[in-house]
Amino acid sequence: MRYVKFAAFILMVVLTTVAMSQAQSMKGMHMMKMSDHAKTSTIQGEVVDLSCYLTAGQHGAKHAECARMCINSGLPVGILTKTGRVYLAIGPNREPANHLLVPYVAKQVKVIGQVNERGGIEVVSVQKVEPLSNK
Repeated sequence: MRYVKFAAFILMVVLTTVAMSQAQSMKGMHMMKMSDHAKTSTIQGEVVDLSCYLTAGQHGAKHAECARMCINSGLPVGILTKTGRVYLAIGPNREPANHLLVPYVAKQVKVIGQVNERGGIEVVSVQKVEPLSNK
């Protein structure tokens, strides 16, 4: 009887582990499907550090050095369009896009990437960045 209880316990542990593994696998598939619905878009605007822009409205050439320091320190980076729309910029693998955009701080760029929106926040997963002439 003791061995039967032990075997039942081991079986329960194995089944629980398999079920948890399947649940994590399905969660990963769901995450992949969400990104499949994103559409590739082209966004034009100014590269801004979101921390200073969202809290104090700071952007532009006068704020470039501060923005560069903020972005280099790991604070989030975004794209501010001429219409006032703001996109949080992330890298193609959901990592920060700071290294991709810091060379263009306070400058106008064209960003090509996957765009998602959730809860009022728009995110662009940057695939390509091109500088625009600052007329």
